[in-house]
Amino acid sequence: MVRNINMGILMNMIATQVWKEPWDVDRRLAELELRRDALLNVVNVAISAGADATPYHPANAEGTLRYQNGVWSLRDQLVGKKWSVHREESVEAIRNDKLRVKVAFANVDIACDDDQMPKPRSPKGAGSERACSGNLFGDLPRYAPRQNGEWTTYYLMVDEEGAAELTSPVISGDTFSAYIERIYLLDGKSADPEEFSISDRDFVNDFDPLVIRK
Repeated sequence: MVRNINMGILMNMIATQVWKEPWDVDRRLAELELRRDALLNVVNVAISAGADATPYHPANAEGTLRYQNGVWSLRDQLVGKKWSVHREESVEAIRNDKLRVKVAFANVDIACDDDQMPKPRSPKGAGSERACSGNLFGDLPRYAPRQNGEWTTYYLMVDEEGAAELTSPVISGDTFSAYIERIYLLDGKSADPEEFSISDRDFVNDFDPLVIRK
């Protein structure tokens, strides 16, 4: 199992593929049957939803609103002929059965930073770890279409400032521990954080609710 692997050794073994140039990003997204404009719309919806949180809301309101509306918008933008709703092992995502690719949404501490790797704002459970286990084995990195039957899971990662990347991680210890591929979508530097928030940001924390199957 993934959790039995020495993650320090693993991270040294994996050379993360990073796509930053617009033409490389668009080409890679096309291979994954995803659209940059659709993903950026999801980012905008999530950030705008989080801005509804005020100091009178619960401390996790901004992150909860971002997560809920980010998942909704991801499905609203992309579910159709190529993508369908995925809801297994407490992982809310979309899936492409032909490419055997899943995409989920995550609030992270930082995105699109060459010097720092994104970490989720809330713990990732065993379901998420199993969902990402297919990212690890075989030839790395592996690009769609897949030949070995494994699924690749990506997260649309959005940070507090609006930076966003589509990244395929390995999960262990309830967090992202290694990164197979990072696709930079929006660096967030051109966005004014104030335009997304009507509240004092010290009062709110990013949060992905833990979904537990009944």
